[in-house]
Amino acid sequence: MDQYVKYQSVQGGAFTSSQNLVDFRIPMSGVYDLRDSFINLNCTLDVTDKAAQAAVGTAIYDFNGEWVSADAEKLHFQNVACVKNAVLDCAKQGRIENLRRCDILRQNLATYTKTQMEDVDESYLDFAQFKAPISRQQYGQFAQLNKLGTNKSRYNTQTQIPIRLSDVFEFCRVREYDTDKAGETHIHLELNRDKLQVRQVMKDADIHPAAVKQMIDTPAGVATSNNLLVVGASSGTTPLKFTDLNQSPYYVGQMLLVTATHTDGGADDRADAPAIVNSVTWDKDTGSLSLTFEQAWGVPIVAGKAYTAISVKIGEVDSVALNVDTAEIVLRRVNNPEGVGQINYNTYSTEETNGNGQTTFQNLFTIEPEATNIMCMFPDSADGLLSVNNDITSWRLRLNNEDLTDRDVSRKSPLAYDRLAMTLNSMGEGLSNLVQNPGETTAANWGATFTQTAFDNILIGNPLFQTQQQKLLQLNINSGGTGVKKLVLYKQLPRVFSY
Repeated sequence: MDQYVKYQSVQGGAFTSSQNLVDFRIPMSGVYDLRDSFINLNCTLDVTDKAAQAAVGTAIYDFNGEWVSADAEKLHFQNVACVKNAVLDCAKQGRIENLRRCDILRQNLATYTKTQMEDVDESYLDFAQFKAPISRQQYGQFAQLNKLGTNKSRYNTQTQIPIRLSDVFEFCRVREYDTDKAGETHIHLELNRDKLQVRQVMKDADIHPAAVKQMIDTPAGVATSNNLLVVGASSGTTPLKFTDLNQSPYYVGQMLLVTATHTDGGADDRADAPAIVNSVTWDKDTGSLSLTFEQAWGVPIVAGKAYTAISVKIGEVDSVALNVDTAEIVLRRVNNPEGVGQINYNTYSTEETNGNGQTTFQNLFTIEPEATNIMCMFPDSADGLLSVNNDITSWRLRLNNEDLTDRDVSRKSPLAYDRLAMTLNSMGEGLSNLVQNPGETTAANWGATFTQTAFDNILIGNPLFQTQQQKLLQLNINSGGTGVKKLVLYKQLPRVFSY
């Protein structure tokens, strides 16, 4: 049976925006399945609650990871985008891959090679979580939230950001890599640590429908505990019916702010009184949902008195900070290898330039003789990650003074999709998604998740013929508006690794 082994990074301290280099050294220790191996970035949170809320106890809040961006809307990004640059070496064969701007390449390729449902299916791995398609609820990876019973929810001791090696290096899509033959293997990564942060989600404005924040009135004329609330409709007398716990936004350990009107009014009324949920009870037969609290949110209720017009809000923290404390690599060791003597793979060389706002852009690039495909991406100035430029209208490529198309390629034209599909197929990928949008984690609902025009993707690609000598690629781009700005050209290079 195969086993998993774990190696800590050479750097032992916390990773920050200035200390963002990670190195792993894999000793000569057998054969590994790199396709099923991954890197973990181990994270914790520093949460500071508001004084009034902290005074009543320790609550648990819901946080989601996000990419630092000037956009108000926050994009959904792949975990591999946490890696900016990556290098893979081994002692006996030297350099295997040296991939610059891995984040831009992998994020934007995934927009075309993964379907929307594949992205949702893999969301259990994501640092940045989508909202649920039906309930519109959103839960991050940082806490274990208990929606039923009395066991208090809790933050994870550590939360991992898993990054598959096969997502970073195409060499690592191999099922057998023999370190005894290749020698000590070294992985060097530069992280986008300054681009990672967390944000509280499932706040008051995120709760839908608003009726779930209304509670039924406490029974008039009957002595009862004032810390019990039954989730009800706006009428104040009819409990809501929950057919599934996924419909409920409440969990044990949640901070709620209670507002209620007492029969006697005055000081007995409550306005945003903080209280922490102590238990959640759900009656499957009637569908009613009841909450109790760690502390009394109002005055004791006696015969002839009652609380009416009861509603709750979701408490918000004062601040939260993300810590990336450690990094580790988890490798799958193959106990019964079949033996692989040669590994064929692809890697990439990168060129970065700037169009300086030209509306008629032209540049000449030197391409390696063995290059088989090129891809041109336009990192957005707001986030530096997505390939976005809604001003580009058409383009044309020439290789060694030979046109690669017989006319200009207009954006979103049949010819543009033909070139894109041809390029991805030549790269060993497939065109699986024509939405050309990575999605938004802050969308109001699922229908708006992939409609944010600020995230509309553009990718220029074309297969190339191989030559004996270096070749010259001429790129012409026509644009309106603010013209062509940042541009990254990736050139795919086939490689053969032999022990």
